[in-house]
Amino acid sequence: MNKTTFETLLGDRDFLDDINQGVWVADTQGRVVYANRPLVRILGYDSEQALVGITLRDLLTPDDAAQLAASKANADPKRQTCSVILGRDRRTIPATVTVTRRTKGGAAWFIGIVTETAPDLPPAADWASRQVMENSADGICIIENNQITYVNRRLEELTEYSSPQLGRMTLDRLVSPRDRKTILQLLAEPHRLLGPVHHEVRIVGRSGREATCDMRVVPAETRGRMLLICYLRDISQLRQAERVRADFIAMVSHDLRTPLATIKEAISLLAETASSRLEARQQRYLGIAREEMDRLNRMIDNLIEVARMESGKLSLHIEGVDLAPLLSSAVESLALLISKKNLTIERSIPNRLPPVLADRDRLLRVFNNLLDNAIKYSPVGSAIRIEVTLVDPSAPVLAEPGILANTAYVQVTIADSGPGIPAEFLERIFGKFERVDPHGPGIGLGLAIVRSLIEMHHGRVWASSVLGEGASFSFILPVKEN
Repeated sequence: MNKTTFETLLGDRDFLDDINQGVWVADTQGRVVYANRPLVRILGYDSEQALVGITLRDLLTPDDAAQLAASKANADPKRQTCSVILGRDRRTIPATVTVTRRTKGGAAWFIGIVTETAPDLPPAADWASRQVMENSADGICIIENNQITYVNRRLEELTEYSSPQLGRMTLDRLVSPRDRKTILQLLAEPHRLLGPVHHEVRIVGRSGREATCDMRVVPAETRGRMLLICYLRDISQLRQAERVRADFIAMVSHDLRTPLATIKEAISLLAETASSRLEARQQRYLGIAREEMDRLNRMIDNLIEVARMESGKLSLHIEGVDLAPLLSSAVESLALLISKKNLTIERSIPNRLPPVLADRDRLLRVFNNLLDNAIKYSPVGSAIRIEVTLVDPSAPVLAEPGILANTAYVQVTIADSGPGIPAEFLERIFGKFERVDPHGPGIGLGLAIVRSLIEMHHGRVWASSVLGEGASFSFILPVKEN
């Protein structure tokens, strides 16, 4: 179409790019020769040129295209109206589509005008949705093509910017530099999001005040447009309360250690010096006291470890660690509990096992917690099985987030013959203060510590169980390369 014909048919091209309706022009063969920018947006294409050259059969349903072809054959000048149009990848988009046949100077053209239609919702529903968003306790914004297109009142309060100011900004400008990379990756490929994603970010207000927020981003596609709906919940006070709690637990735990160490030393001294003069019943009582002291010390160690993790004060000293001797140390430290229940420890460890990359003391705590858990639930006279293997490079677990790429891994499994774990608890038991039996022993921190420590080592831990046949806990750690 030459410029003179175009201006005669449609007028000013810049004006057509500024209106809200999509417009196309097609020749008598049904090939699109012009499309304005709103049509590109409505249909979800990248540019006007991506539409030029496609046929009306790519834009209309088969029935509508057939009806248009019939009108062309009959030279019918009347308008044809359709209720949908096909977007990119032939997605159906609700719209009012008016197609008109025009002739000028012996040439014929089809002119299409596309007006988006809202979903069939009653007016009250649209009003209610907006009221919910405006009065939400969460800051909410909608992002399209990296640009903020809508914000609610709560986000204005959170950021200390007005809605017009936020409309000229991108989300990455609102977060701390520490979190900017995460946001930029999110905005760069929104089409890759298969569902909601969560991140903890720090929002920086206009005054420079930081607010720690739980950010939930939900991808949404509407009328061929890719949107991101972002929910920001201020959790600054929650995080502050957690830090206070962690500091309190650490302080109390440290204060308890000194008197407990004194009591334990006194019991040990009494057992060594007076055992020959004590009756069997009295010796048994001393043994119980020593066991309970050891149990209290393990609880306090777990409380201190959790407090360090929550306060961010836990650091790792990574080195090459041989698993076999470390496992032996863990078994020896729990020998009293093992012998009391007459348990057998069965080990399956390859002779030439490569060392793993780990913090020796933290890994020993992982072994102690898992073995202690297995001992608790093992029947008297049963066996606890420890198996160490190299992970198959094609194993699905190596594709999970946080796992080091192109790195060999070792898997450790500790299994008992206890009552087992219900399926609905297999994930929950790794949470803090979670226990399958609320009346059972322990305070529910051991497995939470195991998960946190293993993930800090770029590993993964999981549980599997068959009720009545016991439970097994497995984790993987990276191998130290030569």
